[in-house]
Amino acid sequence: MSKPQILFLAISVVAGCGGLRAQENLPTAGAPEPKLAAESGTPAHKFWDAENIALFAGVGGARMMDYASTRHLRDEGNDEWLLTDRIVDNRPLFVGIELAGTAASIGVSYLFHRSGHHTLERWTSVIHIGVGVGGSVRNYLLKPPTVVVTPATGFQTSLTFLR
Repeated sequence: MSKPQILFLAISVVAGCGGLRAQENLPTAGAPEPKLAAESGTPAHKFWDAENIALFAGVGGARMMDYASTRHLRDEGNDEWLLTDRIVDNRPLFVGIELAGTAASIGVSYLFHRSGHHTLERWTSVIHIGVGVGGSVRNYLLKPPTVVVTPATGFQTSLTFLR
């Protein structure tokens, strides 16, 4: 595994274990009962409301922009730095990874929704859209690598890629 893959796996494990507990704390006598979201004044909403549907569509659009811009990047001769070029060049696999990223974003939003963190639920999608669009713009702004040929023998004996 490469360093970015190990880092992603470690962050996923740590983030996924946040809600796990070995034992629940039992309420003590005289302690107030915890309030539900509807009782505490926090506006409750359905998970698949119009705002979430729009945000999830934006996440899917940002992921597809990332796919198109990364394919453009590879067609220009540049290398992908987050995934290996072998993964990116395998188009069905790369589409699957982009779809899995969209599904993971929706899943994280659902976990925030179920735990009552409705602001974080929305911001998960907003940040995902921002990072996806920013990465796509970066991919389109990259110039193709420059090939330098040494004229010593008249043949392409030395290729140096400049960035």
